[in-house]
Amino acid sequence: MTAPREANQGRPPGLEAALEFAGPILTAAAAFSLIRVFEGDGWVLPVFIAAALSHLLALAVRRIGWGMLLSTVVSAAGLVLAVTWTHYWSTTFWSLPTGETRAVLVDDLDQAWTAFGELSPPVEPLSGFTVSAMAAIWLIAFLSDWSAMRVRALFEPMLLPIASIGFVGLVGAHEHQILTIAVFTASLLQFALIHRVMARTADAAWLGGEGRASAGRRALLAGSAAMAAVALAGAIAAGPVLGSNEDPLVDLTEAFEPGRRSSGRVVVSPLVDIRGRLVNQAETLMFSVRSDERSYWRLTSLDQFDGQVWTSRADYAARPTQLPSLFQSGSSVQESVQQFSIEQLGAVWLPAAFEPRSVESAVAEISYEPSSSTLIVGRSLPSSNGLSYTVSSALPRFDPEVLKTIPRDARANSPVDSYTALPSDFSPQVRALAQQLTAGAASSYEQALALQNFFRSGNFTYDASAAAGHSGTRIEEFLSIRRGYCEQFAGTFAAMARSLDLPARVAVGFTVGEAHPDDPGLFLVRGKHAHAWPEVYLEGVGWVAFEPTPGRGAPGAQNYTGVAENQAIGRPELAALEQGPAIDFGSESDRPNELEDFLLPQLEDFGDARGTASPDGGGRMTWRTWAAILAPSLISLLVLLIPWFKHIRKRRRFMGLSGNRGKIRLLWAETVESLAQISLTPRPDETYAEFSRRAIEQIPLHSPDLRQLGELAAAAAFAPSEPSDRSQWLARTWSLSVRAEVNFRVSRWQRLKAVFNPLPLFSLRREGRGPGWTIGP
Repeated sequence: MTAPREANQGRPPGLEAALEFAGPILTAAAAFSLIRVFEGDGWVLPVFIAAALSHLLALAVRRIGWGMLLSTVVSAAGLVLAVTWTHYWSTTFWSLPTGETRAVLVDDLDQAWTAFGELSPPVEPLSGFTVSAMAAIWLIAFLSDWSAMRVRALFEPMLLPIASIGFVGLVGAHEHQILTIAVFTASLLQFALIHRVMARTADAAWLGGEGRASAGRRALLAGSAAMAAVALAGAIAAGPVLGSNEDPLVDLTEAFEPGRRSSGRVVVSPLVDIRGRLVNQAETLMFSVRSDERSYWRLTSLDQFDGQVWTSRADYAARPTQLPSLFQSGSSVQESVQQFSIEQLGAVWLPAAFEPRSVESAVAEISYEPSSSTLIVGRSLPSSNGLSYTVSSALPRFDPEVLKTIPRDARANSPVDSYTALPSDFSPQVRALAQQLTAGAASSYEQALALQNFFRSGNFTYDASAAAGHSGTRIEEFLSIRRGYCEQFAGTFAAMARSLDLPARVAVGFTVGEAHPDDPGLFLVRGKHAHAWPEVYLEGVGWVAFEPTPGRGAPGAQNYTGVAENQAIGRPELAALEQGPAIDFGSESDRPNELEDFLLPQLEDFGDARGTASPDGGGRMTWRTWAAILAPSLISLLVLLIPWFKHIRKRRRFMGLSGNRGKIRLLWAETVESLAQISLTPRPDETYAEFSRRAIEQIPLHSPDLRQLGELAAAAAFAPSEPSDRSQWLARTWSLSVRAEVNFRVSRWQRLKAVFNPLPLFSLRREGRGPGWTIGP
C-alpha cells in the first residue's frame, strides 16, 4: 500500500506560493484594463471583488483536494452569490437569490446587450455591463488558477487574460492605453518568469543543498526580471514615438480600402450619444450660436443601415471655403449666418444650419463631406470643444404644392439610389405596414408625409427613458410598445421609407435651443436639445426633412410638414413663432384613432399602445431566446471538450503517481477499461493471468502483449520490490498495443461513444490514491 503523495512534491515551496500570488496579480491587471471601457469608479469594487473571491475559492477547493467537477460547482455558486450580493441584495430572501433576482438580472443584461452596439467608450457602468465584467473576470481567475496550479501549464493560464486585453483594445478608449498595457505586460512577464523558473528547477540537483538551490532560484528570477524590466521600459518609451494615427509605420488602409488612405476618417455614430445627452447631460451647455434665423443645428447624416445600427463612412475634403450645394431648382432658400462657440460638445462634428455654403475659422482646420453636408474638425483636433467658427447657410423653403407634383417614379439612375438599401432580412411585417400606410399616396412626398403622420397620430409616446437602439428588432419592439425617443422615431421612419424605395437617411443634431434672456439672437443649446430626424430625397428639390417625433418641430418647415416649431421645453420664446400656412390634413374624424386601423391582419402582433408588451419582449432578444441559443451551444462545446478533459485527467493521474507500481496498475486499469468496449470485463474471482488468458481465447488478441501486461500488473500489486523504469515502459507499450487493437475491432460508433463518454470524468476519488478498479489476485 502506497502513501499519498505530497501536494507540492518536487516543487520549491517559495515559488509555489509566489505562483499562487502571480495568478491573482495577472487577473487584477486584466481587470484594471477596464478603465478604458468604463467611466467613473462604480465598477471597480464589484469587479475586483469578483477577481479576489474567484481566486480564493479556487485556492480553497484545491487545498481541500476536491476534483474539477466539485470545484466548478463551488465556483459557479460563488459567482452567483457575488453578483447577487453586490447588485441585487434587495431582491434576496435570507441572502439567497430569488426569482425576482433572476428577472432583474435578465433585464439588466438585456439592456446592456442593446446598448453594447450603440455606446462609445468610456461608458457608464450599467448594471448589466458590470455584471458581465464580473462574470468574465471570475471565469478568467478560475480557469487560470486551474490550468496554472492543477495542470501546471504555462500558455493556457495566460490565454484568457491576453484575450481580455485584446477585447479591451478593440472596444476601449485610447485614454490610459499605455498605462494598462504596461501594467498587464509586467504582470504577464512576472507570471511567466515564476512559472518557468519553478518548472525548470523543480527537479534540478543543486550543489550545496537546498540553501544554494534557493539562492540560485532567486538569482534566476532577479536576472530574468531585470531583463524583462529593461525590455518593458524600452517598449513603453519607444512605442509611442514609432508611429501614430496620422503617420503609422505600417498603414494597411490602402490594401483593404483603396483610395481611402489620404482622406478617410472613421468616427463613431453620433446617434449613440443622443440618449446620454438627453438623460445625463440635459443641462450641460453643448454650444452657443448667434443666428439671424432659427433652425435645427445639424451635425451630420447617417446613410448606412446594416440592420443593427445607422452609420456613416465618408471622405472629407480639407479646408473648404465655398461648399457645394445639393439643392436643386425646385426649392427656394433663405440665407442665414451663424456664429458658433463650442463648449462641451465632445464630438468631431461641427453643428450648422442645413445646408452650409461656406465656413470660416481663424484657428482650426475644418473638413467637409458634401454628400452628407457635414463639417468636421481636422485630424489634429480630438474634438470641436473650444472652437469658434462662422457658417453661412442656405435654409430650404419648400412649397408643398411643388412637392406634391413629384411622381413616385420620378427618380431614375439617381446618385442617391444607395440610400434605399436595407438588409435582406429586414422585417417583412414592417415592410407591409409601410406599404399599407402609404397605399393612397400619389407622390413620394405624400408617402413620406403619411409615414410622419402615422407616428404623430397620438398613438406614440415620446419617452427618453426607453432603451437605446435602432436595430431591426428594436424597430419591431418600438412599433409594438409605441414608446421611444427621437432615435427610434427617426431610425424607424427612415427604414420604412427605404422599404418603399424612398431614398432616406437619419440626420443628427440639436433643436433650436434656448434664447439667451438678455440677447434673443443668441441661442444656448444644451444636452436636452439633442435630436435626430429623417431626411427624404425628392427628385428635383433635394433632401427634405420630416419630423415624426412627437413634441418636436423644425423651424420653417410647418408649411410642408404641418408641424409647428416645437422642442418640448416649454419656454416662453416659443410663443411668438412665425406662423406659416397650414396644410389641410383632413378632419379629425378622418384620422384613425387606433393603431389597429392601420394594420394588416398579419401585423396584429404589434399589439396595442395602451396594452402591455408581448411576453417575449416584442421581438427583442429576451433571456428565453438567448437561453435557446446559448444552451445548445454550450452543451455542444462541453461535449466537444470531453476528449480534451479526459486526456488532461488521464495525464494528471499518471503524473500524480510517484512510483512505477501505481503507474503500472493504472495502465492495466486503463487497458481493462478499453476491453470493456468489446464486452470483456474481469470477474471478481479472476486473477490478472486468468483474465488475460480468457480475453486472448475469446477475441483472440495479440497474446504476448496482454498476457505480459497482466504479469507486470500482478507483480506491481504483490511484489515486495518497486518495479523498474523498464517495466513501466514495457507496460505502457503493451497497453498501447492492446488498446490500438481494440479500437481496430470496434465500430466507428463505438469508438465515438467511448471518446465522448463523460462518465470517467465524474469520479470523485482524490488524486494520489491510485486506480479504483478491483482486479482479483
